[in-house]
Amino acid sequence: MQSIADFLSLHLLREIGIRRRLLLAFVLLALLPLLVSGAIWYADSTAAIAERTRVLSTEVVKQVAKNVGVEMAKLESDSEALVLSEPVQAGLSAYQGGDEAAMTQARRDLMRALLDRYGSFGFVSQKYLLDRDNRIIDTQVFTSLGRGVVQFVERAPKLLGRPWWSTLTNSSGQTSLVLLRAIHSKSNNRLIGHLFLGLRPAHFATIFEDVDLGQHTEVAVVDADSGQVLVNSVEKIGGVPAAAPPPALLGELRRSIARSQKSGFFGHDAQLTAYARIADTNWFVVGSIAQSRLTMEAQAMLETSVLIGLAGLFGSVLLAVLLARSIAKPLDDLVDTMRASAAGAQVRPVDIQGHDELTILAQQFNTMAATLTRNQEQLEERVAERTRDLAAANDQLAALSMTDSLTGIANRRRFDEVLERELQRAVRGRTPLALLMIDVDFFKKYNDHYGHQQGDECLQKVAALLQSHARRASDLAARYGGEEFTVIAADTDAAAATALAESLRAAVEALRLPHVDSPMGVLTASIGVVALVPTETTTAAQVLGLADQAMYRAKDQGRNQAVYSQLRLRS
Repeated sequence: MQSIADFLSLHLLREIGIRRRLLLAFVLLALLPLLVSGAIWYADSTAAIAERTRVLSTEVVKQVAKNVGVEMAKLESDSEALVLSEPVQAGLSAYQGGDEAAMTQARRDLMRALLDRYGSFGFVSQKYLLDRDNRIIDTQVFTSLGRGVVQFVERAPKLLGRPWWSTLTNSSGQTSLVLLRAIHSKSNNRLIGHLFLGLRPAHFATIFEDVDLGQHTEVAVVDADSGQVLVNSVEKIGGVPAAAPPPALLGELRRSIARSQKSGFFGHDAQLTAYARIADTNWFVVGSIAQSRLTMEAQAMLETSVLIGLAGLFGSVLLAVLLARSIAKPLDDLVDTMRASAAGAQVRPVDIQGHDELTILAQQFNTMAATLTRNQEQLEERVAERTRDLAAANDQLAALSMTDSLTGIANRRRFDEVLERELQRAVRGRTPLALLMIDVDFFKKYNDHYGHQQGDECLQKVAALLQSHARRASDLAARYGGEEFTVIAADTDAAAATALAESLRAAVEALRLPHVDSPMGVLTASIGVVALVPTETTTAAQVLGLADQAMYRAKDQGRNQAVYSQLRLRS
């Protein structure tokens, strides 16, 4: 090795003039690091942009899915108010087996109630009431359209107090989003008819107006069952018909349903797609962007870096030419001093006498060494300060992500985590776990009468009351959504859970918040209670379902009461 180094440095390179040697050295020193660092930087920046896109797009589609779910919940609540109203209940009862005159009058009353409720809603393109035999109570409906509606109702799953969302395509190829709700008599809870609402998909397109994932990005609502695009941001913007989703994407959406996965990120067909499932449906909000778009930013920055590197390379070559003309012993002294400084732990100043360019270079080196030392100290201090600020911001963000912004108690995300954790803990310890589902009675009417500001204050008072009744640190009061709250009580059996629910109900009533649109005259709550010793096969969804069913029984039995779930989980 020594002989090879001697041959290259003392023989071969000595055949080349010193000016050319210096020029070649400057070119290689400037060009090679530029190429290597540029390649590494390009790969790292592309990966960072992809990760940032994944996080951002996933959060955006999750928020859009939540907003769509909120809009659907509003329509469900409004339809529930209609089917429980006296005109609809009385009209459908009179329509069942009455004489011709009574049926005619009932049909008029039902059509009037339907038009009064939805006649001003332009996005409701189809609105029908059907009797218990699935016959449309509207003699003017077209036969083909009526047959399609009846067939839709007949193939719908059995509705147990919950509305069903699906799609219906008519003979002209137009697709409507359908809300179907079974109507039961309030007197005997028997099925007396159905409410069919066909909605224009463009109604939900307004939710996309505040969504921006960047240029050339599409956001849509996709039905995983039928493979249809229900709502499309491109259609909203330019009137372009929605293209069918790629088979690979549909396969991923259907697999996510089987996995009970609510959201995800999937690469397919040179596309990157974030998706989030809309609650209680097999519909997904998807946002897609071409993979090639992710590298454009990195390519632009790389091109800029190349230009800067070429400019630096040109300057290096020019400097090499100039320095080669004045190389002498002072340069050797300067190089020796720099090498000695580089070998030590501390950069020492260069000591060169004279008034030529090398003297200026030595002075600049000394200034640079001092500046480098000072900048390094400042950089270390700034990095430490930024690290502290980042840690504080992360702590604050973690707290906000687990807290409901209106009431200040735990939010749905925190509730899901705690319920899953307490369920596993109860399985390990073979201890009982109780869950209370609380719904503020007639809260929509409260909001309509007293206004949203007072409605928010009402929810805050109820949340504070629930929080004050959490007995132990392991208990959790959370806002489940809207006017619904939950309380998780660990190591609590049925008797204690029922007593806790009754005390909460009485405490809400004791607030004596006036409610003129409630039969009780004051604000009240209906509470569903479940307490059980879970097994390894027990899931959070099962426990939540029992509490939810018990709460609905409390509402069906007249509200302002706590009902314990008598149902048992299937083994």
